[in-house]
Amino acid sequence: MTKEEIQKLAKETLINHGLYSVPVNPVVVASKLGVRPMHAVFSDPRYSGLTARRAEGATILIKENDSLVRKRFSVAHELGHLLLHLRSGIDEIITTEADLFRLADTPSESWTPERRREYEANVFAAELLMPAELVRSYWEQIPPKERTIDTMANIFQVSDAAMAIRLQDLGLFEHG
Repeated sequence: MTKEEIQKLAKETLINHGLYSVPVNPVVVASKLGVRPMHAVFSDPRYSGLTARRAEGATILIKENDSLVRKRFSVAHELGHLLLHLRSGIDEIITTEADLFRLADTPSESWTPERRREYEANVFAAELLMPAELVRSYWEQIPPKERTIDTMANIFQVSDAAMAIRLQDLGLFEHG
């Protein structure tokens, strides 16, 4: 799928379930999709999340010790895997911490299928938690002197890093 198609799927997921408002609760989104995210302690400290499809349904596990904003992004990211990838015959996807920071990447022909899936899940998660139209709307409503990454991150309940990437991606903020 293209980036635009993934973003459209995330937006439609929110709209179809009456959840297109700020802040988005990814656990409620998961619940509407018949999935209950659960905390886990992974044997590998690099793991942040896991999505698996079994005969009895889908499971999302997220790292118990992560911060609340990280858990929110992890759930949204794993929902991306569920909707984008687990329907294509893949039974399980494990996300590492490094995978969650690839949002700003531009897809490349040299990418492995795994890296492409992680990028796509990040695109989905960003649009789910920080819908483009709502980010633009809130950005415009905030007085210019108060338009900061921190302010926006607090409104959308995401990390400063995730919001910085999102604002850059939307052309609203130049980091540097």
